[in-house]
Amino acid sequence: MLTVNPSRLLDDLRELSRIGATPEGGVHRPALSATDLQARDWFRARAAAAGLICRQDGAGNLSAVLPAADPTARTLLCGSHLDSVPYGGRFDGALGALAALEALRTIQEAGLQLPFHLEAISFTDEEGTHISLLGSRAAAGLLTEADLEHPHSSPEAFAAALERAGLRREELLTVRRDPASLVGYLELHIEQGSRLQDAGLEIGAVTAIVGIRSFWLTFSGQAAHAGTTPLFARRDALRGAASFVTRAAEIVSVDFPPGVATCGQVEVAPGAFNIVPGRARLALEFRHPVAETLDEMEAALFALARECAAVHGLEVAFASVGGVEPAAFDPDVVAAIEAAAGALGLRCTRLVSFAGHDAQAMRAITPAAMLFVPSVDGLSHHPGEYTRDADVINGANTLLNALLILAGRAWEQERAH
Repeated sequence: MLTVNPSRLLDDLRELSRIGATPEGGVHRPALSATDLQARDWFRARAAAAGLICRQDGAGNLSAVLPAADPTARTLLCGSHLDSVPYGGRFDGALGALAALEALRTIQEAGLQLPFHLEAISFTDEEGTHISLLGSRAAAGLLTEADLEHPHSSPEAFAAALERAGLRREELLTVRRDPASLVGYLELHIEQGSRLQDAGLEIGAVTAIVGIRSFWLTFSGQAAHAGTTPLFARRDALRGAASFVTRAAEIVSVDFPPGVATCGQVEVAPGAFNIVPGRARLALEFRHPVAETLDEMEAALFALARECAAVHGLEVAFASVGGVEPAAFDPDVVAAIEAAAGALGLRCTRLVSFAGHDAQAMRAITPAAMLFVPSVDGLSHHPGEYTRDADVINGANTLLNALLILAGRAWEQERAH
């Protein structure tokens, strides 16, 4: 069975981690920053040194290509991203991009002639410094003019970043890949949780990415003097909001597993020691892999908010802040991951991802799936993020052999037609 060069892959990971390295042991490579551009140059140089074709599209997506003999052949994609969250870890994204590059080098060195082009791709701004999943959404044709007008950073910062990278805004909406030209997409990633570690398993075959819904909940009561207003007479907006926060977690845990709900921000007004809060604005986000269950969660959480408001003599209003629909992955691609792990003697389980990834965009135009490897203690988006060398190699070997399985299956299907 074909396997990657372990020392080369581990050396690449260590070398890349020096770009944007932080004193705490992580990396700081926000999308289109100087360090991100340096990482791109390094990736391009590594691909060129291997004799691979290097390409970059109008969204800045950077690819290394191992071409098939037939220039009209379709393309089998694999990859992830090189950018990081601010002061994050050195495995998130980087592992998937470098394992994809290593898979191409391994296949090339083995002298295998596949019927499809193989492409290792690093997508732009997966982490959302400016626009979440910018590169993969552009490649899938999901990026919109509205996205470009309202970046997470600011229009000015986004424009400066594009200029720094030599990208043109008008080209971002023109890079959609033709679905007919693609075989599929595979992405290796660290789990960013502890399920694999806790179960003592090596590989997670990801079947779906959860949907996300976000709302502002505003509880409105009556500001009052904190000394002269009896507790029983208060319309304390924060008490109502606090009751909701506590009970929402209980409801989701009991009624909607494996869903999660988070209240990540609270704004209180007037906001003083000696004033009963008259208004509390609460950020609510909830996630689940099934769209119908998201509807049920929304209904239950809104009903709870109204109940908590009524108990404390309050009113409550809801304002949507957007969301993402659940992304189910292709069963055949998931099966290829499981088959590759089994052939390598690795223990594998099916998992749902509760974090967003480029694969959720790519599934819109081609069969796609992900595989996870363990994260020590589930730590991620943190300088202490760590995946053991053995798990890095297990993941890369599973990715490599899943690509070979997919290529073989797709070729047999084409011949049958």
